[in-house]
Amino acid sequence: MIYKDEVRANLWSWADANHRGQLDGGNRERRPPVLEKGFEAENVLVSPDGFRSEEVRAAIPVRERHRWFRSLFSSQALAQSVFGNIRAYGRLDLLRGVPAECGREAFFRDSEDWSLDLEHRIGSLNEPRPTTVDVLLQSSGRRIAVECKFTEDEFGTCSRTRLPKQDAHHCNGNYEVQQGRLERCALSEQGISYWRHLPQLFDWPADRNHAPCPFADVYQLARNALAATLSPAGEFDSESGHMLLVYDDRNPEFHPDGRGSRQWRMALEACRVDGLLRRISWQRLLGSLSGAGELQWLLDALERKYGLLSELPPKSNIDSLLK
Repeated sequence: MIYKDEVRANLWSWADANHRGQLDGGNRERRPPVLEKGFEAENVLVSPDGFRSEEVRAAIPVRERHRWFRSLFSSQALAQSVFGNIRAYGRLDLLRGVPAECGREAFFRDSEDWSLDLEHRIGSLNEPRPTTVDVLLQSSGRRIAVECKFTEDEFGTCSRTRLPKQDAHHCNGNYEVQQGRLERCALSEQGISYWRHLPQLFDWPADRNHAPCPFADVYQLARNALAATLSPAGEFDSESGHMLLVYDDRNPEFHPDGRGSRQWRMALEACRVDGLLRRISWQRLLGSLSGAGELQWLLDALERKYGLLSELPPKSNIDSLLK
């Protein structure tokens, strides 16, 4: 893929200039730079003058880092670099009124009383391993669950279909009673409460079979929607928040014919709540930071490392297709 090749080349140029002696020594062919163990924190961009650099690096605890956090392809490290610095500099106001592609606010109209957390755990779905939201913004009774993508091809899907058939939790891909279970969903059988709320957000009745299961292919998107509409106490309100996708405008998988955008359309077409699903590119989001002189170093570093602010080729009606 030309997109990934170009991003990879740019990252190798950045790594050679900024991480000499900190890389794992892996092959450069078809592989992004990967930091050696012990240098993981260097994947997060911090101010050259050290302003609140430790606060930014600590925004995601070590235990919450993704498996491939050391890779310069890591969308988690990108999210930490952007949102960690916005929080550290006290500039949530820069997100005020930024438009999503649907025309609604990507974030909020008024930035007062909002807080921002990275890798926020959602403990109200009775999951053995709680959903973590890349970025969660909260105010009184309002939540915005932000999902950050970079070079990824798609959103996460339900893993139960990938389990061996002899596994008690295996699913054949349909929402129906199977494997001797009592519930139509293997996750519901474990007491996980997704399907208690999903029909209020999407046109997916829980009391009838679905072939294939409509939740399976948009699993990550729908979990983010649940995270945005459940309070910390587990109270559900379909109007209490929204999920926001932030993606790289250059990534063809998030253009109309891409895998990520097909999943997005599937969720959007089934969604029952206006404005629940919103999206914005990194490019548009970073444009909202351009007026903050104290963050100019960050914009410069994001361009040099990721090429995120380079002029993009024109797209064909992507905004109208994906609203």
